[in-house]
Amino acid sequence: MKIQFSEILYIESQREYIKIVTTKKEYIPKMSTHEMEDILPSNNFKRIHRSFIVSLSKIESYSAENVEVNGMAIPIGREYRGLLTICSF
Repeated sequence: MKIQFSEILYIESQREYIKIVTTKKEYIPKMSTHEMEDILPSNNFKRIHRSFIVSLSKIESYSAENVEVNGMAIPIGREYRGLLTICSF
């Protein structure tokens, strides 16, 4: 399957699988978030939690605790909190 980077909203870890949520549908391939993180362009996607990678261009709003992507509140992990302040949207 081929998924355009521009369609990806966020990626969620689900044990040995990941859930890729796009503007059109969801995909659940068997791979790790680390593997996916290596594939994604780092200037467009950031890990904000042990279990979540988000598309920076799809972030609607954010606070110190979470980001909102497509109406979904995604938590920001403690060790990732400073990351969004240095990212430009």
